[in-house]
Amino acid sequence: MKNTWKEAALTRGDLSLILVPGIGGRLMDVVYKGHSLLFTNPDLVGLTANPSTGALDIFPTRAKHVPFPLWGGEKTWLAPERYWQDQGPIPALDSAEYQVEMLGSHSVKMTSPKSPDGLVITRTVSLSEDIEGQFEIHHQITNESVETVNVGCWSVMMLKRNATIAFALVDATEVKTDFGEPANNLQTVGKHGLVRCDDDNEFKVGVHPDSPVSFAYCPIEHTSKGVLLTSSVETLFEATEYAHEHAFEVYNSSAYPYCELEWHGRMGSLAPQDSATLVTTFHVTESDQETFMHLLL
Repeated sequence: MKNTWKEAALTRGDLSLILVPGIGGRLMDVVYKGHSLLFTNPDLVGLTANPSTGALDIFPTRAKHVPFPLWGGEKTWLAPERYWQDQGPIPALDSAEYQVEMLGSHSVKMTSPKSPDGLVITRTVSLSEDIEGQFEIHHQITNESVETVNVGCWSVMMLKRNATIAFALVDATEVKTDFGEPANNLQTVGKHGLVRCDDDNEFKVGVHPDSPVSFAYCPIEHTSKGVLLTSSVETLFEATEYAHEHAFEVYNSSAYPYCELEWHGRMGSLAPQDSATLVTTFHVTESDQETFMHLLL
């Protein structure tokens, strides 16, 4: 199917960010030196949704057990997952068109429509003016209802497989399995836990890491090189302050060739007009497997 999405691109040097505001305000791809890092669902390219009419289960899917469209890219979800009531992320926030405001040649602000329960997501994506290969996403959830809600920001980035994701963790027993059988995909290297997402074994793990910095190594096919994606949040709070009782999660899909790098923001009680925020920073560089592994020691 032809891609008819309206895209916006932020480019500086070797790094380009491809935004699709019409599909949940997504950062749909990160392209570094011509290498695409993020997964876009090939079954949904060019399609759009109108959440006000419902019927989001009519889209083609290979993941029959997932009750919402897997568009791809990077997006902001609401945490905890139980907030969705087993029906997937709120369609008005995940699949609807966001309003766009250009904040300069290297920054875009995207704002969702109001969800049925009065929540609004604002996503500001900005390329660094000072550091080559770096960008930042400012996530914000605002409560525009008349009731207090308990919610937190949840950044979900769908990386193309194969990818290896690493996080600082001294005690490997602290990795929690949310579902699936991930044992063969987990490894400890130095002071880091490693999740190898190189097959179609479906699982999800969560961890409260020892550092607010994680790494994802994405090999470039048919070469010995790869791309290293370093991600970070501003600070880590106590595990109990997060919706899932940890700040970091990794999901590996069985239906499509992607895995997810997920950061959580602190969960809070939002009175009317209050906001919850999360800032995720990403830095992209060239690397190779040996350099990546040495980084973890």
